Parts: sequence; structure tokens; C-alpha cells
Amino acid sequence: MKITLQLFGLLFLLTAVVTNAQEPLHAPVKKRSFPTDLSGSERNVAQLYQKVLPTVVTIHTTSNAITERGPVQNQGLGSGVLISHDCHILTAAHVVDGSSKIVVKTQDGKKRNATVLFSEKSADIALLKLDVTDSSLAHATLGDSDALAVGQHIYAIGSPYGMENSFSAGIISAFRGFNTLYDGTVSIEFIQTDAAINSGNSGGPLFNSKGEVIGIASSILTVSGGFQGIGMAVTINTAKELLAFEQRPWIGVESVFLRQEELSKLFNLNIPGGLLIQKVAQGSPAGKAGLRGGYIKANINGRQILFGGDIILHIGPQAACHIGCLESVKNQLVDKDKIELRYLREGKEYTTTVDVSEVRKNFLTPQ
Repeated sequence: MKITLQLFGLLFLLTAVVTNAQEPLHAPVKKRSFPTDLSGSERNVAQLYQKVLPTVVTIHTTSNAITERGPVQNQGLGSGVLISHDCHILTAAHVVDGSSKIVVKTQDGKKRNATVLFSEKSADIALLKLDVTDSSLAHATLGDSDALAVGQHIYAIGSPYGMENSFSAGIISAFRGFNTLYDGTVSIEFIQTDAAINSGNSGGPLFNSKGEVIGIASSILTVSGGFQGIGMAVTINTAKELLAFEQRPWIGVESVFLRQEELSKLFNLNIPGGLLIQKVAQGSPAGKAGLRGGYIKANINGRQILFGGDIILHIGPQAACHIGCLESVKNQLVDKDKIELRYLREGKEYTTTVDVSEVRKNFLTPQ
């Protein structure tokens, strides 16, 4: 009797496996209609989600690493948003950093290979392009993040922990700058929000109530490891400036602005201000000109800073007196293919010429 029951159980198990193998792998998606009792504001938000969802993508990455046991492949997950007919995708730089393969899953369920066109880790912005373009794919409209206010409602879509197309809402809690300048001329700005952002949301879009992209999800501040109401997104205007080099020269440095009192205390320098170079992009105009980044880690007033790099004193005719003058210097360099930089290295002053003629293009425009 015992043997009979065991055989019956095995037969039942085999029957179930065969039956399940013939069933579809995924249940059909349930079609939903709007409830008739939605309030006006609820209906607007629900319609917004339906409008922008086709532009959101999930990004799967593969990266190679060397361990004690030999080479291994690591899998990564993030989100992104289509922004052009040419299938450009905005995402966060840390989502694709170091990837050997990038696969983008679009809302039609297809998985498509993509390539990185531009990535700036300090600003956490990257631009991808599908290897095979598909003009039928929907793309989002970029908004104006300078026309936002604290307290304004915003909406995020992404794939937290792999749960695709998750929708969360919140408000703009603050705008944060952290005194960081990319290339010495672009101030990197973040939106602080209480909209839920978790692992897998990174690189996903933040929308305003018009359905325009106003930010790209970057990071969270957390103690527990999960979302605790403080999320950061790079403003879309920062992304626009980082990706357009027709009217702004790309030098290829990440730097931190130091004020007169900081330079006096840290370096015993009596100058109005200076740009302490943190990193120099490989193969960039600054790298070719011989500029050096930092290598000594330090914490200054809560900021992680690298010391040991060059300190830029002048960009073209403009002294590095304060952040405002550095942001405006790009207007003086619109037609310049060669830019003279004056900098300090180990207490001595040097001058070099940076050639930017080969990098004057807009990465958002197909070449």
C-alpha cells in the first residue's frame, strides 16, 4: 500500500509537470478600465501613467569581474526613458558603468541591445542608443527643471527590485547643488524628493503633471538600505547641459569649487577661489593637455574630496572667483576651439592650452 501511494504521487507529479509545460509561461495581462468613482485628480494621475508608460524601459546589464576564483559575470538592473525617435535613452551613469553588455526591455516586451554614447559618473547621467532603431517606439518630452517649485507633485516610474513599471508619487522636497561643477562650467543640480525610489529605480524618469521628464533618478539616502523618504534625481536641465557641447566646450574634468577661506585654510593660498580637479576623463581634452586629478581622499565639511590634483585659477579670460562667474564663462567660449587654462600644481603656476575642436557636438542629436 505504501509503494502504491508513492507511485501514485510520482505519477501525479509527472502529470502536473507535463500539463504545466503546455501552459503559457506568463498569464495574460488583465485589462483594466478606469473606475467610475475616481476623483478628478485621481483620474488625471491615472491618465498620466498611461500616457508616459510606453516611454519607460528596463535596463539589464552584464559586467565582467575578476575574483579569487577567476572571472565572473555580474548582472545589474536599472531603468531609463526613451527621449527621441532615434532611440536615445537617458539613464543613470552608475546603472551602466563598467558594463560589457546592455539589454533594454521596451514596453512591447522586446529586448534590444544598446550602446553607451556618453556617461558622466560625477553627475550620474548616461545616454544610451539602441543598436537597431525603431521609430515606432514612443519617446518622452523633456521638460524645464528650472520651472519647478518645492512642494510640486512629481511622479516616478521604474523597476524597483525588478518589479517593472512601478509608479510612485511624491513632492519636490528641495533642490541640492553640493557646489559641484562638471567641466568647471556646469553646476550639477539634484531634485530631492519623497517619491519612493529603490534599487532598480535608478536611471528611471521623474515626470511633472504634464508628463514631461524633469529628472533622472540617481540615489537614495538610507540607513536601513531601503527607501526612507529621501531620494535624489539629476535635474533634466543638468542632463541637457551635460549632453550639449555645440555652445559649450567639453574639457573633461570633474572639479569642486573652493572659496577663498577654504583655499586659505587648506593650501595657505590668498586667492578668491579655485577649482580643485577631482578626476580627468580618459582621452579628454584636459587629459591630452596633461591636467591631473586628485588621489588623496579626505572629508571636508561633510564633503568627500580628493586632494593632490591641479587647482584651476583661470578658464580662458575668466578667473575662478566664484561659481556664478564660472557658469557664465561658457558664454565667452562659444566659438573657441582652443582654451587657455592657468592652474596650480605643487605650489607652482602653469599655463596650458586645451584643444576642444573635436568634441563640439550635441550628444542628443544624431551624428
